[in-house]
Amino acid sequence: MHGPVLRIARTLTLPLGRLSERLGNRFYIGLAVVLAAAFAWAILAGHTGGLKNRAYDAIMKSRFNVPAADPDIVLVDIDEASLAAMAPQYGRWPWPRSVMAELVEGLARQGSGAIVFDITFSDPDVFQIEADRYFREVAAGTPSTFFPMIRLNPENDPLSGLRLAEIPGVVPLDPSAPAEATVAMVVPYFLDALDGRRLGTNNLYADEDGIARRYHVHRDVRGWRIYSLPANVVAALGGAVPGQTDILLNWRGRPPAFRTVSFAPLYADLLKQKRERPENEFAGKIVVIGSTAPSLFDLKPTSVARDHPGLEILATGIDNLKNGDYLTELPGAVYVVVTMLGLALLAAAFVYNADYRLVRSLFTLVQTGFIVVTYLFLNYSTVFVDLTVPFTAGLAYFFVASTYGMALTLRRNGDPLFSTALDTGRECQVLFLVARFGGTHAGARRRVQAALSRQLGLTRYGAAATRLFKSAPLLHDLYRDAALYYWLVGPEATRPAIEDLFRMVTRTFARQPRERREAAGLVLALHTARFTVDAEGRWRDQGKRRFVDALAQVDGAGPTVRLDPAFVALCREQGKELPPVFDVPTEEREPRVPPI
Repeated sequence: MHGPVLRIARTLTLPLGRLSERLGNRFYIGLAVVLAAAFAWAILAGHTGGLKNRAYDAIMKSRFNVPAADPDIVLVDIDEASLAAMAPQYGRWPWPRSVMAELVEGLARQGSGAIVFDITFSDPDVFQIEADRYFREVAAGTPSTFFPMIRLNPENDPLSGLRLAEIPGVVPLDPSAPAEATVAMVVPYFLDALDGRRLGTNNLYADEDGIARRYHVHRDVRGWRIYSLPANVVAALGGAVPGQTDILLNWRGRPPAFRTVSFAPLYADLLKQKRERPENEFAGKIVVIGSTAPSLFDLKPTSVARDHPGLEILATGIDNLKNGDYLTELPGAVYVVVTMLGLALLAAAFVYNADYRLVRSLFTLVQTGFIVVTYLFLNYSTVFVDLTVPFTAGLAYFFVASTYGMALTLRRNGDPLFSTALDTGRECQVLFLVARFGGTHAGARRRVQAALSRQLGLTRYGAAATRLFKSAPLLHDLYRDAALYYWLVGPEATRPAIEDLFRMVTRTFARQPRERREAAGLVLALHTARFTVDAEGRWRDQGKRRFVDALAQVDGAGPTVRLDPAFVALCREQGKELPPVFDVPTEEREPRVPPI
């Protein structure tokens, strides 16, 4: 290592290398356990909402199979054009409530199924008393009209004089519900003229990021249940209302998604003796009256639009409840199981040293599958299968495990950033295990090589070069049926390294009959080299000669094990004997290349 930058880098990377030597493949198991526990806690504690919301938003903006808006829902829009057209006669907004009364009468004559207001008539107009009285009478006499209430901060409930028992449609959850319980609520000024479930809350509860994705079905307050405006409309029309407090909205696309009629021309036509519009234009329709005009400030950010008119959001809530196609979500336990299963499979792949290219390909395929499944479910079903958490957990594991595996491999290879094994003056012991799969068919060769690689992954010091000379086509072709496994250690770790090697071979063949049967053409050569790293580089020449000799010892027919006498002597020195792996003679061969 030379230069201050490299020295600084080494101070940072060497501890990682030492850690990898101490932990070995146990790190992969520990990492899986830690991530599984962390993500399981996050899922069950509800801390993965950010991931889920981003996935939901992205799919809602980009899905290709968007459900059509219900044709029986029509919006009457107080748009900017209507505000301008009505201003000369009725002045600025708000208009006299007689205008709304005449609109309701006209729609009711056509037999509208429901007339729903997205306008809060909270206070009487002291300057238009007759208009207010007129609207009150029309509202009382038209049972198909529905009006919104606005739920205020619950902290203000004790300060309110409005009793829950006085609000039409608010129902006690049990007979013991306190009759004197009050609620902070903005209600229509003609509250006493309404009956049944014609009042409902029209609050829009956004998520923490300010985006509206859900619509509430009901809220329970001090033993009383207050239904939302969409829930009461659907219930009045004979539809089923779910028992859950909120629904995840199944958007009908970007606004405008519903059939929309401008307020001013419709109102003008309803007042004519001879109408130009169809007489049954709104027969059986759910007519939602509100505004998309920016000047009236009823715009909210949603998953499909930054400025989504509240009128369209209300219509979407009604549409979802009416047709029962709001989105449902899987229990968190399902995602915990999927996440743990994915982490377990990844851990097994890294622990058993599966082929990294295969692992990477399968990982990419599975991760892509998570995204595709999540996307397709929101296009073809009403179930939100959110696999972003398993995706994120897998990505985190793969990144950390790959980084650790790189550090582990580099240390075992003596890389100066992660190991001091090849520092000048250090004495090194190298064990070579060369395997040649001559005479073995391709499928068996791959299985035996994979078994050796798996067992190598369980060793403490072993490294592999399973594709020799891959950048040199000629040499690679000459040795394409050979693989090299090696152990680079200091003299103090020679005995553990020999035990590593023997354990790997024994587990591969002696304990796995199939691999043993399929190794009929296998030739194993065991060699060793000891050298001291010198500044002149003589140790490299010595190592190259021993490596070339090891490759030369795997010619001929198998099965057989060929031993370098130096390796035999080293084993005796360390008090180790070669385990009986094959029922064939074991040969000792002198090096073909004389030592330096």
